[in-house]
Amino acid sequence: MLDKPDNITELDYKLLKDKYGKNDLEKVLEKIAKDYPVQYAIGDVDFLKSKILVDERVLIPRFETELLAKKTIDYVKKNGLERSDILDICTGSGCIAISMQSAFPQAKVTAVDISKDAIELAKENAELNEVSINFIVDDILKGFTGSDKYSVIVSNPPYVRLDEEVSANTKFEPSIALYPGEDDLLFYRVILERSKRILQNKSIIAFEIGSQQGDEVCSLAKNVYPSSRVVLERDYAGLDRFVFVFNNCE
Repeated sequence: MLDKPDNITELDYKLLKDKYGKNDLEKVLEKIAKDYPVQYAIGDVDFLKSKILVDERVLIPRFETELLAKKTIDYVKKNGLERSDILDICTGSGCIAISMQSAFPQAKVTAVDISKDAIELAKENAELNEVSINFIVDDILKGFTGSDKYSVIVSNPPYVRLDEEVSANTKFEPSIALYPGEDDLLFYRVILERSKRILQNKSIIAFEIGSQQGDEVCSLAKNVYPSSRVVLERDYAGLDRFVFVFNNCE
């Protein structure tokens, strides 16, 4: 029997053993030793109450994104928006959209991503978790073809700076989901500006951000929504990670 590598948890090692035979397991462990993400090797991750399939078509959902979804769900409940239209921008695996639809079965959830491959996997995840979501392949930077008005916009967009130090295993994840280019605030600028045309009067915008981007994203939000309440919140590590914009909401 192969020994468990130190960089793999007992639970993940058990899942790998259950999935692969001895020969295949040895090959997979060799890949993981070269920074291949263990989540891709296992093939799925838990996200709130959902099981999310993951492979190299999509970014691996992080704990921070799970917390974004949880916080957004709590704010939606607090403001009585459970039956509203919800838009998830840069949906990737669909984890946020699926969590929203699972929490609010009477809501209408739309999820957008530029990647056709990501949307295909997101649809598989929606089917796996038995939720119905309107998935759209679209480039939010060029405009959004949807015509609905939304009460909730939630997004974990690409925000990693080109010169930022990242984990070695991110090289296997789609770069389009990580890096916005020279302007690391690009997606926040565009989403905030375009949100004015598609948001209901009573609404919430929820962003995941880079840990050094809090003040800048808050400033962008206040410029677009000067009379709204803009809140910066932290992740489990105590780092700035989320910006919420409350329009006539608590």
